[in-house]
Amino acid sequence: MSDMDTALVAAYRLNGQGGGELLSVSELQAAWASDEAPVWMHLDFRHDDVATYLNDLAELDETVVEALLEEDTRPRVAKFGRGIVTTLRGVNHNPGAAMDDMISLRVWMTPKRMITLRRRPLKAASDVRERLDAGDGALSVPDLLAWLVEALVDQVGDYSHQLDNALGELEELQLAKGDVDADDLTRLRRPFITLRRFMGPQRDCLSQLAQSPQWIDETTQVALRENANQLSRYVEDFSAMQERALILQEQIWSEHNEQLNQRMYMLAIITTVFLPLSFLTGLLGINVGGIPGADSPYGFAVFITLTVVMGLGVMWLLKRKHWW
Repeated sequence: MSDMDTALVAAYRLNGQGGGELLSVSELQAAWASDEAPVWMHLDFRHDDVATYLNDLAELDETVVEALLEEDTRPRVAKFGRGIVTTLRGVNHNPGAAMDDMISLRVWMTPKRMITLRRRPLKAASDVRERLDAGDGALSVPDLLAWLVEALVDQVGDYSHQLDNALGELEELQLAKGDVDADDLTRLRRPFITLRRFMGPQRDCLSQLAQSPQWIDETTQVALRENANQLSRYVEDFSAMQERALILQEQIWSEHNEQLNQRMYMLAIITTVFLPLSFLTGLLGINVGGIPGADSPYGFAVFITLTVVMGLGVMWLLKRKHWW
């Protein structure tokens, strides 16, 4: 059955040589109950029958099921008996979705069994499945965890490079033209917040997984530590990019304020020049007797000359005071 009508997305029996056999529901039931070979069950917990797989087929404790089906989780590691529950986050590569809308991957694993659950398709899980289909994948359940973690971290790294390039282009545009749209920068800053929020705890989860439990082999522990170190570098990059974006935002605001101040300054100069002229025109425009020059044929010319001289005088005074 397809994952459109059942919670089961895929199930594999690992052959220990890098490959895996894709199992049907009936084959999964038989393999999970009796097979000593490692088995991976990948579920979509949006479907109602997900509890059937967890409770009836896998026979998990209620506390484990509740931990796996929590609505809102952050990266963590918790031990339940001989098994481990961990929650990881991956970049969203689904069409039309924002890449920083992180997808949660819930994992339950024991030495021979692994259950993963997701709400939306996750590219990291698809990549690991492709490697198993090609015979070049995980050898065991701990190795399968290492493959999943590596895929998740690599995709975070790819996204980090994309963000760094986009931020670099905005910085170059600001230096060259000073014409960066503040909305573009705001949209770019948003992923930094989300990635730092989830990737910091996820780095700690990987470090914790590398230290326990005892059945995780040394090779897998080394791989988990290396991925934790790599993720730590990405988190540091996100912090640096967030600071660069903040500096760029301050530059944009500074330039906008400078432009506004220049416009206000020019308006102030124009007002200063025309204020005495407005006073004269208002004074001579009152409708009372005795206005100078009212009966003279040269009155208008004299008035125009007076206003020009006064305007030039105000401009000379502003220039002398270095106010213009």
